[in-house]
Amino acid sequence: MLAQQKQAIVALFQAALAPIVAGTDLTPNVVLERPRDPSHGDVACNIAMQLAKPLKTNPRELATRLVAALLTDPQAAGLVEAAEVAGPG
Repeated sequence: MLAQQKQAIVALFQAALAPIVAGTDLTPNVVLERPRDPSHGDVACNIAMQLAKPLKTNPRELATRLVAALLTDPQAAGLVEAAEVAGPG
């Protein structure tokens, strides 16, 4: 995956996170990683796991909100083919 594509996906996550972390002192550090298993897609992000405790929310619910925001963001068209919530690990 090209660096420009990764930067664009990170920006999508940051836009999706903005309303979630508004009013807090949190500054999410979105990091994209390659999944160990290539069948799990091109990139993975565990930001929902990182933010769940400080936000006092369920990580799966947070991840579901992020996926919904990513898939409905017009900027994601042509960049994000699919996004899904997976368990830890």
